Amino acid sequence: MSSSKNIKKRSPGPRAETPAVITPLHVKDRSFVDEVSGGPRVLAGARAWRKLTPLEAAYARGQLAGGAQSHDALARFEAGRRYAGIFAGCETSGRDSTQMIAISKSGGTASLSQGQMSALRALAAVEARLGERDRAIIRMVCGEGFAPVEAVRAACGDDYKHTTAARFREALDALTDAFGR
Repeated sequence: MSSSKNIKKRSPGPRAETPAVITPLHVKDRSFVDEVSGGPRVLAGARAWRKLTPLEAAYARGQLAGGAQSHDALARFEAGRRYAGIFAGCETSGRDSTQMIAISKSGGTASLSQGQMSALRALAAVEARLGERDRAIIRMVCGEGFAPVEAVRAACGDDYKHTTAARFREALDALTDAFGR
């Protein structure tokens, strides 16, 4: 027989005002409205914070502007976001573990969904139009979430040690052209 008299209800602790660890990718640019009896009130706690992707951070800092005149910062940003969406579509099957009923014990894998197959084809088509270094940079930054500096150094070594933003712009220009073809 269990004693329910000794169980204490937990009171909610104080609301967090900021993320546990604030990185340079965190921005406080949202406000949420909560309806209360006295009218709406704006909440500016932890929910007002969000973490930017490396592409969004580069765009916010103005690092996508400049370079070749054929593309502007917004076109580069949109191409990067489009690639990120396709890359994310390749990663998710649209199924969760509860839908994986008939799993073989012999180590067979689940088949790919139609959306995942389409995303893989689109990703392959776009990446086929990119050079090896551009492909590596775009995949690392827009797909895998690496900082542009890390991606440029991984793809190019020390060739662009002091001009990583320019090299990232060049890769985004190639991506924009690839989407245009």
